[in-house]
Amino acid sequence: MRTLFFILTTIIIDVALAFVPPPNNAAALSLGGASSTYFNAFAIENNTAVLAFTNNEISLNAGNRFGLSEYSQAMLAGNIKSKLATIGFAYRISPFSDFTEQKAQLAVAKKLRNNVSAGVSVNYHRFTSTNAYYQNTALLTMNAGLYYQINKKLNAGFSLFNPNRTLIQKRSGERLAAQYRLGIDYTLAQNITLFSDFLQASEQQPDLNVGLELNKEKYKMRGGFGLNQLVALGFGWQSKALQLDVAASYHNRLGFSPSLNVAYAF
Repeated sequence: MRTLFFILTTIIIDVALAFVPPPNNAAALSLGGASSTYFNAFAIENNTAVLAFTNNEISLNAGNRFGLSEYSQAMLAGNIKSKLATIGFAYRISPFSDFTEQKAQLAVAKKLRNNVSAGVSVNYHRFTSTNAYYQNTALLTMNAGLYYQINKKLNAGFSLFNPNRTLIQKRSGERLAAQYRLGIDYTLAQNITLFSDFLQASEQQPDLNVGLELNKEKYKMRGGFGLNQLVALGFGWQSKALQLDVAASYHNRLGFSPSLNVAYAF
């Protein structure tokens, strides 16, 4: 049994390093992963440019993957507007059994025009493991993005992460995946918005994420899917300063993954 768990752990660690990470917050998860134009503090990872249009907030996310107690994530993110630009910051920790990834980010986003913004983030990653096969490693990456409000109904976003595919381990030749994301959102009706992302990660098949968000006073209902066998639903509630979002996705082989956001606007 321990041997089987070790093999499973090694496979998932390799996948986590080489492939696309799961959606980083409950709102993105409930939209099937479509997040390159979605306004919240977690845009620091999804599309840094969006932070220039996002209200000041600090947010906390906690999530679990496939019901495995050892495979969880916690992330703290925030953004603050100034006269010159919007500053974003984030810290994420993702432990899995004897392997842990930590990521700290600092971002700057600025409106170039009333309907256009750009942003860039510098990221510090630290990988630690009690498994002798994986050396403890620290490295730097960057991500950047553009956001464009085309008209009152249609918005578009583009982001890239780690385009040079930073080397993680010389011994194994493992590299952190590069990711490119192009997305839109379109207002179908006064309270219904369609979100869609086209995602390409290095050495992987393209992925399409699509989601709908329904707004009704203080409440939000979301649903979405991804071509990588992801189906998700979510619910949100918002007061003047506090916002709560819950979501769960289902993978037809691996099972359910819940996620929770708590955000405070100031």
